[in-house]
Amino acid sequence: MNVIEAHVSGTVDKEGMPCGEVQVQTDDPQCEQVLVYFRLAEDEEYDMVSVVRSDADLLTDWFDNSMHTAYEDITMQWFENEALKTDWSRRETFKQQVLSSGHVRDDLKRLLG
Repeated sequence: MNVIEAHVSGTVDKEGMPCGEVQVQTDDPQCEQVLVYFRLAEDEEYDMVSVVRSDADLLTDWFDNSMHTAYEDITMQWFENEALKTDWSRRETFKQQVLSSGHVRDDLKRLLG
């Protein structure tokens, strides 16, 4: 999967930490739109916290709809290799593609420090 376009949409609290939410368009036909969450790391870089598939639809998801999972964390499934371990190289490549797309890195710095 490759990043086509990405932009920061705001900040959210994940696991007690402020995170930047980035909307990402990919070339993966199974998952064209994802939300990627970043937090500020100790080395002044950004850690990718999670990748979430967003199938939210205002027609069906404006209420608590138990028949449909609007947001699904796909971090493990996207970056697992054949041995069911994290493929850190692929994960890092995707992270850098997102951070270097448009103004993502600058916008995260403005929001998170």
